[in-house]
Amino acid sequence: MIPELPLLRRELAELSSRRRTYVIRFVGAIIVLTTVMVYYNFHMALLGSSISGFGSANPHRFLGAGAPIFRGLVPVLFVSVQLLMPALICGSITIEKERNTIGTLFVTRLSPMTIVLEKLGSRLVPMFTFLLLTFPVLAVVYSLGGVETTFLLGTLWLLFCECLLHASIGLLCSSWFATTVTAFIWSYGLTGLLAVFSSLFAHDLPLALPTPYYLWIAAFQGFNSSGYGNNSLLSQSSSGFLHPLAQMLFVVATTIPSLMVTAVMVLMARVFLVRRAFISSASVMLKVFKSIDGFFVRLNDRTTGGMVLMKDYTSLPLFDPVAWRERSKKSLGKARYLFRILVVMEGPTLFICVGAATVSARSDFSGLRDLLLLVWGIVAMILAMKGATIISTERVRETLDALLSTPLTAKEILTQKVAGMQRLMMVLAIPILSVHFTLLLLNVDFREIMSSPATILIVVWYTLGFILTTFLTMQILVWLAVLFGLRSQSQSRSAMTGICLIAGWVIVSSFLGRPGGYVFEAFSNICQSIQQGDSSRSGSENNETPTMQLNQTIAAVICCMIRADGGIQANEGVLVAVGNPYVEKTELYYAPSRSIHAALTVATVVFLWQVLLLLLIRMLTLRLAPRMLGRFDQESEYHTPEVQHFTSPSGTISEMIA
Repeated sequence: MIPELPLLRRELAELSSRRRTYVIRFVGAIIVLTTVMVYYNFHMALLGSSISGFGSANPHRFLGAGAPIFRGLVPVLFVSVQLLMPALICGSITIEKERNTIGTLFVTRLSPMTIVLEKLGSRLVPMFTFLLLTFPVLAVVYSLGGVETTFLLGTLWLLFCECLLHASIGLLCSSWFATTVTAFIWSYGLTGLLAVFSSLFAHDLPLALPTPYYLWIAAFQGFNSSGYGNNSLLSQSSSGFLHPLAQMLFVVATTIPSLMVTAVMVLMARVFLVRRAFISSASVMLKVFKSIDGFFVRLNDRTTGGMVLMKDYTSLPLFDPVAWRERSKKSLGKARYLFRILVVMEGPTLFICVGAATVSARSDFSGLRDLLLLVWGIVAMILAMKGATIISTERVRETLDALLSTPLTAKEILTQKVAGMQRLMMVLAIPILSVHFTLLLLNVDFREIMSSPATILIVVWYTLGFILTTFLTMQILVWLAVLFGLRSQSQSRSAMTGICLIAGWVIVSSFLGRPGGYVFEAFSNICQSIQQGDSSRSGSENNETPTMQLNQTIAAVICCMIRADGGIQANEGVLVAVGNPYVEKTELYYAPSRSIHAALTVATVVFLWQVLLLLLIRMLTLRLAPRMLGRFDQESEYHTPEVQHFTSPSGTISEMIA
């Protein structure tokens, strides 16, 4: 009666034997539990401060306070599922394709649907164990009172449906694509699109969306005109004498669309498992480029008669053979393929920039800054994936040994590998620079600054600043990705490692280094305690005092130094200081932008720090390169050994041997 589930047992045994399984679980648990505990302590302190007098000494003063804390903690669990589930399941089937063991699974007695279901279960079990780590905290919150049984059970059911939904998305991508890297990117891309469309239509169609998270909000928390509120569906229906069992059945009924979508994706994964089991994973990007080439060639023949501006030519390397190989033999190094990427990225970006410049009438347009972050996210993902797979690609293609047998040292190989990415970085920088130039045009009136030479110099300084900062940030991302991907043996592992670590740095530093974040507030308080005498003599608690502005400026410098986009934030302070004075206080560059001298100082300090950071990362990578590549270069390899001349010794052969 009990199925054996051999594939599920094998998958769980393999996951349990991997060290990174426990590392990911430990790090994820620390992050989630820390967030949950901070939120819990914040609400408990808020409730305690609202009780004064005799009630503050009452040991039962927190009874019934579990509901607001529970409503604040549950979204953390939903977000954790959305972030972790695609990473756990995206390689479940692609690993079999990369190992060439997918055919072995087909010759067993397991049916394709059984393979898909057991692969799905092998990734759901680690996710459920991860969620179990937070249940003790939820139990403490439940013991405070105010959380009904329907609320608790409905939340657990919706969390289960959320895991199923995002697991089915990742399983479908893993069944369709040939490599784990591609499945990883598309899993998070589809998850992000689902989250965006769900948030856009959640207020109007809360029950028609297949996302359990917004079903939970609609059922237990509710929406109002300003965001979330207390007008939930169950709170409104509770006044109509609905039985708790009826409420639970109502919650289960609302998840039927989500379960139907999950079932459809699982069935599609079963179909694609057989049809796309033996697809070639070699040069998928090159195939896409060739198909695009065919379209452009046909269009060029019909319009211009076959005129070609950029012709392929045969060249030979002079002094940089590895960089020449990256530029002339790789798809992301050829000029015509890079031009396709430029058209795809620059076309929509330029269209949005022109539309923003036309509509905004020279007022600061916050949507352009969101566009800038979006373009930077795409660029960072491309650079991280390309940089992390520089060496692992050679290992997979079994060309690393031939590359290491050349007279080049390991440092020279890595340096020329990164130099071969210069064309790609230049192409990716053009959309970013377009957004910066549009922001400059919107914030500065060039007809008014012609009478002020100082303002002209500041504008020129800002222009050079964001150009240099763009390429400097790209170099930091590339060398970090190269450092993270040196030891990886497979392309999928190196790409996922580089993307995840860089994304983690961006997310964590942006959260901690924002105004109101822990780092910003900590350094603001430290500076305030140092200057306590000045603030007491001022006799004002206003944040606009010079002392408070100085404290916030120092905190902004520290936050810009730890953030990946610190140089961009510092340059935006210069732009706001010389141009548009209207900026939200929640922006990191608000405090430096109050004074042009402070903005220039902050931008200069952050730029010098990023130069130093790039040099340190590059030096560390080149220092570790020989040991990571198994190529122990000696100092004698850099110099031609001297030829020693020996004279023929006198004596017999026996004497010479002796």
